[in-house]
Amino acid sequence: MNFNRCGENPAMYDGANMPAREPMGCCPQSNACGCPGVMMCQPIYECPQVQCCHRVINYEVPHIIPCHTKMINHHVYKHTYQPCYSYSEEDETSEVYEPRCCK
Repeated sequence: MNFNRCGENPAMYDGANMPAREPMGCCPQSNACGCPGVMMCQPIYECPQVQCCHRVINYEVPHIIPCHTKMINHHVYKHTYQPCYSYSEEDETSEVYEPRCCK
């Protein structure tokens, strides 16, 4: 139990359930709420209560990505070899002389 407010501390009351002494900063107000013996106290500043609220804020960030296409043409030359035959012919002549018997 937290005894920070006026009148919450049971040590302040005697056996007849009436205040034994006036707490510091309190003034007796007999007709504050229509009840005799009710006292009006100065406000007590409590420790602040911190509430943490998480917010999510989304952003859309456009990115520009330049795309360039480069075309490379490869020219491949295939070399083939075909034989080209040639032909030559040569004639040789020989002369044969028979012996002459007549002169």
